[in-house]
Amino acid sequence: MFAGIAFLLHQTGSLGWGKGLALIAVVVAVGVPIDEFGPNREIRWSPYYRVDYDMGSGYIEVNRISHQTMVPFASEGAPYSLIHLLQRHSGGAPFRNVLVIGAGSGNDVAHALRFGADRIDAVEIDPVIQDIGIHYHPDRPYQDARVSPHLDDGRHFLRSTEGKYDLVVYALVDSLIMHSGYANIRLESYLFTLQAFADIRRVLKPDGIFVMYNYLRQGWIVERIVAMAEITFGCAPIVISLPFAEAIPASSPAGSFATIIAGCNHRIADAFRQSKSFWLDLVPPRNLEIDGFAIDPEKSAPDAQQRYQRIAPARLVHDRGPVSAASDDWPFLYLRDRSIPDFTVRSMLILGFFGIGMVYLFLPKGPIALDSRMFFLGAGFMLLETKAVVQLALLFGSTWAVNSAVFFTVLVLILMANLYVLKLSRVRLAWHYCGLLLLLGAGVLVPTDLFLSGGIVWRYVIPCMIVLGPIFFAAVIFAQQFREAPNPDRALGSNIAGAVLGGLAESCSAVLGFQYLLFVAIGFYLFSAWLPRLQRAPA
Repeated sequence: MFAGIAFLLHQTGSLGWGKGLALIAVVVAVGVPIDEFGPNREIRWSPYYRVDYDMGSGYIEVNRISHQTMVPFASEGAPYSLIHLLQRHSGGAPFRNVLVIGAGSGNDVAHALRFGADRIDAVEIDPVIQDIGIHYHPDRPYQDARVSPHLDDGRHFLRSTEGKYDLVVYALVDSLIMHSGYANIRLESYLFTLQAFADIRRVLKPDGIFVMYNYLRQGWIVERIVAMAEITFGCAPIVISLPFAEAIPASSPAGSFATIIAGCNHRIADAFRQSKSFWLDLVPPRNLEIDGFAIDPEKSAPDAQQRYQRIAPARLVHDRGPVSAASDDWPFLYLRDRSIPDFTVRSMLILGFFGIGMVYLFLPKGPIALDSRMFFLGAGFMLLETKAVVQLALLFGSTWAVNSAVFFTVLVLILMANLYVLKLSRVRLAWHYCGLLLLLGAGVLVPTDLFLSGGIVWRYVIPCMIVLGPIFFAAVIFAQQFREAPNPDRALGSNIAGAVLGGLAESCSAVLGFQYLLFVAIGFYLFSAWLPRLQRAPA
């Protein structure tokens, strides 16, 4: 806005030194928060977030949103010890091999070390948050020789590791950010699917335990995760609400902190059936000296009762429709059912209204002539990029490096397609349409899950050819059509308009899933081949 004001003042010749300095002062005063200059505040940028770290409190914000706090074992963070205490006092041995996904700044790692872990794989996707934990966590968990930090996407690590674990932890896995601008999935979306839970079952030892915790906020989300875990492991998980709640209705908001314990180790469930409740001291070291199943704080003095938090299984109340599971093809944990949300529909209508309005205002005088072929080529190509970003994120991990590699490869393929068209005097589009549609058909018929294991050729080369091959053929078709376009300016404008339609059509993945989203792309390309070419506009 201020740049626009400065430009208009310059155009009228009234932008002097005084007004220029005044504009700069206003920008600085409005755009730079005062709290950023605090002596104990560190601001860094990761590939995903702006990360604010308060050195005094150990408090971490990402994109100005509360994210996590590093807490010392000596005084805070008793819930991080919960699964270890339940294991110990139900008669189980300490977890020797532990995998923490979303290890962040290291709280879960610190507590696992205190309870006797011999080896911990700590997986974190954000390098800045991991670095803060390495250098500033008060308990220095990352400095322990038993800890192996990994900078990786959690799902990719699950698929590639050969380790076997007594405990796998989803440590408040919540990215607070979208994976990219091309698809409506989050960085952690592929961690909450049936196939991801199957990966966890593969790396767990026979009596291993899988635990996750988060502010899930809606009862139906808790119910969905529990149903997915029960399908995968064959045993009903334990659900714990903090603070304690006897029941969690699926149709009501879940305003508490939910912990879900999955696996077929029945020891903890049996202990709860026998003792009904477990009592957790709010100061972590005190829990080392007591058995939470054996004490009864309600018989203690009132001041002693305040030290304890009641832990007991919550009952899920199924009071709404069928429970649908998230999958690698439909990784929408936070979407209630297969539908486009009302908010998305309203946003599409608003963007469409303003887009058409801008075209109407700035279009040159004369009849509107849309190059329909180029329009649908743009729409289809946008969906091809969406499919490439999503599927390769599943294969290689939802990291910034994977996204960068995908976009770089797409640009290289476009360059190769242009050089190919320039080299040949004539390009037979019918053959290239056949190659494009055959590869798109293969993408529809062959599920991505088929390539999640095996050797390099099967796991990486073949799926990359299926995903990226259509982009080359589509780019060749575009380049040839653009070379033959009688009105290049209208052709390019129509293509960009079509890309907008393709971006809006990506929302259909919430209904169809990403595999069958290719049917929409196939439809766009069939329209581009069938519709007549735009004739040259009269001078």
